[in-house]
Parts: sequence; structure tokens; C-alpha cells
Amino acid sequence: MSSEFLLEIGTEELPASFVTHALRSMKASATELLGQARLSTDSLEVKTLGTPRRLALRIRGLAERQPDRDETILGPPWGAAFEQDGAPKKAATGFAKKHGLRIEDLQKQTTDKGDYVSVRLRESGEATSEVLAGILPRLCQQISFPKSMRWGPGEVAFGRPIHWIVSLLGSEIVPFDFANVRAGRATRGHRFLAPESFDLDEAAQYEKALERAHVIVDLEIRKARMMEGLLASAKSLGGLLVPDAFLADECVSLVEEPFTVPGAFDESFLELPDKVVISVMRDHQRYFAVRASEGGALLPAYLNVVNTAEDPDTIAKGNDRVLRARLADGRFFVEEDRKAPLANRLTKLESVVFQSKLGTMGAKVRRIQANAGALAAASGADADACNEAARLCKADLETLIVYEFPELQGEMGRWYALREGIDPAIADAIRDHYRPQGADDVVPDQIVGAVVAVADRIDTLVGCFGIGLVPSGSADPFALRRAALGIIRIALEGPIDVDLRALIAQAHGAYAGDAKLASADEVHAALDAFFRGRIRGMLKDSFGGDVVDACLGAWDGTSLRDLRSRIEAVAELGAAPEFEALAIAFKRAFNITKESARGPIDSSLLEAGAEAALAERFGTVRDQIREATGERRYTDALKLVAKELGVPIDRFFDEVFVMVDDARVRDNRLRLLGEIADTVNDIAHFHQLGTKLQRRDTSVSV
Repeated sequence: MSSEFLLEIGTEELPASFVTHALRSMKASATELLGQARLSTDSLEVKTLGTPRRLALRIRGLAERQPDRDETILGPPWGAAFEQDGAPKKAATGFAKKHGLRIEDLQKQTTDKGDYVSVRLRESGEATSEVLAGILPRLCQQISFPKSMRWGPGEVAFGRPIHWIVSLLGSEIVPFDFANVRAGRATRGHRFLAPESFDLDEAAQYEKALERAHVIVDLEIRKARMMEGLLASAKSLGGLLVPDAFLADECVSLVEEPFTVPGAFDESFLELPDKVVISVMRDHQRYFAVRASEGGALLPAYLNVVNTAEDPDTIAKGNDRVLRARLADGRFFVEEDRKAPLANRLTKLESVVFQSKLGTMGAKVRRIQANAGALAAASGADADACNEAARLCKADLETLIVYEFPELQGEMGRWYALREGIDPAIADAIRDHYRPQGADDVVPDQIVGAVVAVADRIDTLVGCFGIGLVPSGSADPFALRRAALGIIRIALEGPIDVDLRALIAQAHGAYAGDAKLASADEVHAALDAFFRGRIRGMLKDSFGGDVVDACLGAWDGTSLRDLRSRIEAVAELGAAPEFEALAIAFKRAFNITKESARGPIDSSLLEAGAEAALAERFGTVRDQIREATGERRYTDALKLVAKELGVPIDRFFDEVFVMVDDARVRDNRLRLLGEIADTVNDIAHFHQLGTKLQRRDTSVSV
């Protein structure tokens, strides 16, 4: 193996979110380019390191040199690449260009499938250092950022201007130029604590050399050290650190060596809601909060992660002054908001645009009320409570505190509602109707909040799909994927089931007079497909894509809990030893009858033996299977199928030839198999199930 390789790109300070994004991109691009360059080995290790001032790549296990290349590559069919007179078509020129060849270099190769264009590529392997020098400019160019910039006379776009580049293979420089900067061995330490430039003798000394210069370049080590300091500082203040994964990830990418500076604020600010105090510190200042105990009251103190230990008292005084002003603003907003009840703000929502083609927030609230009423009736929820929660759920959008701190929407609505004496179930629903806000967030645990959450999301989905605002690629400005997943999770994990077909129809009808949407059938078809895609993506890892697809095929698009019951039942059967033979038999039954007509079975045409035995056994259990299916007892239905039909249908296919010349006998056999296939397909489409399924853990929560 070759020596360790190091690439470091030194920049002006990158925003915290840029660092993690760029390091992921850097690692992916490096792995791809090394593979293309034939430098990968079984022991290849690619690791990224970074701080706000540097993005680094450490590679171990590189091949000492490229292996020689001698391979034949097949291209397009010969007829698609050349005219009959030998003139090259677009496919031939494209293939030649891709491989850097002339048309004359292309050859004809005869295979079992016909004549194809081929080319034999021969290349002598180069030294690893030479190959790296060629691919490193491409690697630097491919590093992506949320936003890039250009500077000076150059045309290179990067997250921030580049000041130095280190490129070492062992102790040797791998020379290349990028953004008018020549790669060398000189790096720089901490901007304040060790600003001098210094040379690295070899790549392997990188991390230790930088640590001596007050730079902890390994993000995970830096994070562990930061958290250790935060926990110790919180303990010294007589409290416990309020954990915050977002803040930890943010702060660790803001510093090169973490130091903790404690600060304090006036205890009178603790009269504000905890959420306001924490939001001011977290979202606006990037400070950590401290509690007196686990789940206890906040302390009038905070912790700030900084990049230097010089003069912490001055840092704390400046932080205290800024935080005091922000908290004073928050207190003023809350005091002003409490001068009027939430309901007084509803009229202001009539002038707030929800979406230009879908009307105002006031109109949206009325639609949410209509949707919530239908859901309450279907789920047995308190209709009056659901209606009032829906009416007030967006009122806090017109409060001063939420205008200044949008992340507090729902939270402040609940807080104000409780202080007005509003029913706690309604107040909780004002907060909970925004849940879940992501994969790690909980769903509403009480029925009123769940009803309003679904009513709000389906209004957004139906409205956006109705005017053609359908997510494409990564573009989803109205977070419609998250809205659909929220409805699915509430139905599967929360206190209410959801009938999607009825829900979509209800929400479409609620738009009458507010907006001109596509027809109800068009919107339903589009949303049905959209929800099925989200369901599959959500459940395939737990139950297998084939199981989910088979159950989606039989599902009528109504109850989401009904779909889950099907999936769990089929997954349980899939773990049974008799599943393999059963799945194959029902696949055959479906495939052989999918084009045949259905109709009554003529018992006089049944041949004694396997055919008559299957018909008799099916006639005995058919109604039981259908009854269990109709009552959504899918596990019971499948147990009957496996126990009563597994052996008879397997024997049937072993002993009976279906496609006989006698049309009456043949059609009768097809009708028997067709009725069996239809009965089983009412539970799940067995023809979509894979065979030789591995045993799955069917206890996974969905």
C-alpha cells in the first residue's frame, strides 16, 4: 500500500451548516473518483475532517500505483451505431467520445444477443502521485455547498475564498492548482491562539500537529470535548445542561477548539414561558440552557461555546447585554399579546395570504374546521372541542411573539390559551396540530390534537395538488411529503384512524368557493398515488418492499390501519416455513387466470382426485376466509388459507394439467383457480410477493 494521503483546503470561515454538508460531499466525490482512477483497494479508508476554516481529507490504503488496464467494453448494438454503408450514427460517435477514441478504433463483436460495438482499452498504470495530481482539481471542484461564491478574478465557485491547500502523499507534495492557489505543505493553526503558518513534514502528523496549534480537526473528537466542557460548566453552575442535538451540531462547526463561557440573566425573565427563554438563547444566540434538575425549572444562566479562552469575562459581559435585550423584547411582546384574547386575532387572518391561488389563512381556518368536523364524527371525538381547536389553531400567527419568533407557533398559542382559561385539551391541540414536524418528532397523543393535525395537513395537500403544486425532485416548498407522512404516522401511531378516500373528498369539497381546483377524481387519483409512495418508503425497511407492495395492491385506499393490519398479517405469514410453497402456488393461480373470465364452477366437470379435493376444500372455507377478510381479521384469514388451501392447491398443480384441449373442462378449471386467486387477492396480491423471503422481525413499530 502507498503512504497516507492528506488534502486540506484552508478557507475563510465557513457557516456551520456548510461544514457538514461539504464534508459529506467531499467524501462521496473522493470515493467515486478514486474508484474511477483504479486506486481503490479492499483496505481503502477515506475520512473527512473539518473546522470552520478547513476541509480535510485523509486517505489510507491507496494502491501504490494504478494497475494496468486491458479490458474490452461493449457499446450499443452495431445496427444502432452504424448505417448499412458504414457511416457512424450518433450512438457510435457518443460511445467513441465517452472513451476518448476515434471512430476507427471501434470494432464489431458478435455475442449471443447479436453484433455490438466494442472497444479494447489498454492503459499502463501510473504512479499514485501522478494520478492524484490529475484528479484533485476535479475533487475540489465537486465539493458542494448550500451556496457558493466567487471572488477576485477567478471563475471558481466555492463556499468561501480559499487561502491555502495542503496536498501530501506521505512526505511528498502532490502538486496541483485550484482557485489560483498552489498546493503545498504549509498549513495554519488557530486564528487567534496560533495564527502562524507552519509546514507539515508528512501527512500522518496532521491531526497531532494541528492539535498543538489549538485546532481539533476531527469533528467527533471536538464535539466530545465540547460536550465534556458544557456538562462540567453546567454542574459548576449548580444545574444540568439542557440537551440539544441541533445546537451541539451547530456549535461544534463554529469553533476550531471549543471553550465554554457561562453567562447569566435577570431572574425576572424566568416569568416568561420556558420556550421563549430557550428559543431566544438557542435560535438567536446559540446558547445552551441550564435547568436546576432533570425536568426542573430553568436557571437564570446559560452556556456559550466560543473559539477562544482569551478574556472570558469580557465575552460574558457582551453576551449578557445582548441576551438581556432579546429577553426584554420577548417580555414586551408577551405582555402586549396578553392584552387581547386569541380569538380577537382571527379577523387579521383574513388578510394573511396562505397561497395566492388558495386564498387567505382565514379561509384555511374555516376549511380546517370543516375537515375537523368530519374527522371528529368518524373517530368519535368531541365535535365542539375539535371545532374550537381548529378555529383557534392559527390565531397565534398574529401575535407579536410568534411574528418575532416563528419557531414558537403553536407553543405560544397553547400558553396563551391556558392563561385565558380555555379547555386544556383545546390548548394542547393548538400546539399539537403542528406535530409531527419530522421523523424524530412525536405524533399528537390526544384525539383533539390528532384531528386538527390531520385536518390542517389534508387541506394543504388537496389545495396544492388541486392547483398543480406537486413536489418534483427535491423541490417541495410547501413540505407536502412531510404533511403526507404526518397523516400516515398519526393514523398508525396516534389516537385516530384515517380514511384517506373520505378525507380527500371532504377536503376537496371544503374548497368550494375558496379556490378553483382540479376535479375531485383527478385530485384523489394524484394524492392516492402520492400517499402510496410515502407509505411504501416508510414501511419497506421494516416489512420488505414486496410485502408492502402486495398489500397496497389489495388495499382500497381507505383505512390506513386496515393497510397496516394487512401488512403485519402477510409479514407474519412470510416468516412461516410453509410460506414459500404457498406463495408460489398462488402466484401460479393468479398468472394463469389473470386473462380468463370469471363465473360459476360446474361441479360435474371436476375430475376426481386433486381437482375435486381442491374445489371441495375451497368451498368449505371460502366463506370463512371472506368473512375474516371483511372483518379485517387478516391474520385469521391467512391462517385459514395456509392451513386449508396450501396442500390442496400444491397437489392440484402437481397432478392436474389446466390447459387441456376440452374447452369446457379448461374454462371450469380456470374459473376455480380464478375464484381462489380473487379470494386471496382480497387480502394481498400474492403475485407481487417475492419468494425465498428471509425471516423478518414483524415486531417493528410503525
